[in-house]
Amino acid sequence: MKAAFKLLLKASLCYSTLLWALVMLFPQGFAAMFTSDAALLEFTGTALRIYMACLLLFGVQIACQMTFTSLGNAKASILVAVMRKFILLIPLIYLLPLLFSSNQTTAVYMAEPVADFFAVSFTAVLFYLPIQKSSAANCRTRPRMLAFGKLPKGRMMFRHD
Repeated sequence: MKAAFKLLLKASLCYSTLLWALVMLFPQGFAAMFTSDAALLEFTGTALRIYMACLLLFGVQIACQMTFTSLGNAKASILVAVMRKFILLIPLIYLLPLLFSSNQTTAVYMAEPVADFFAVSFTAVLFYLPIQKSSAANCRTRPRMLAFGKLPKGRMMFRHD
């Protein structure tokens, strides 16, 4: 399972980093799919760079959220999704313009990367803590939770100890 998660994490980080790099290098190219207005394209170049600033970290969120779901922990998966969009993003859309009153439009766009940063951090901690607790418990006592056994041809199975 660790190998599968590592592969998923690498693929998700590669995907999110590639998309982030494309947006940072060619923001008007993405905006041009929707408009040909020169003033809007110029504004969108700056706005997209701000809005997508933390996209490269988002691979961690994707990998952890998918792993929560695949392990049957839908509650954690829903929690991290709700944390990002409702608990963090919506309040930040209202709070940041109050803090950065000189440019309120930019402050609204900044809400997305700030929410993404905190959501990815929250997700990583939520994912990492049970693993640490489980590892510490397994070192001190006989494992009572699911353990991994190997099947032929490298396939993994769960077994109860």
